[in-house]
Amino acid sequence: MTTNIHFNARVNNGTIEIPIEYQDEIRSAEIVQIVILKTSPKKKHFLQTGIIAQLTANPIQIAGFKPFPREE
Repeated sequence: MTTNIHFNARVNNGTIEIPIEYQDEIRSAEIVQIVILKTSPKKKHFLQTGIIAQLTANPIQIAGFKPFPREE
């Protein structure tokens, strides 16, 4: 008989921390099947419209820079 258990777990130095409520069940198991679904941080995606779109999305930071007022 197969039992499915789903939970989110922390990884600490490469070790998966099993929640306390599932530890006894896993300890008594002879064989378990592990499936790892890793969430990855979202990466910035630049539209393929050229350097202007990239600079607009990620302007270069210059120390002491003050933009001109609209009147100037």
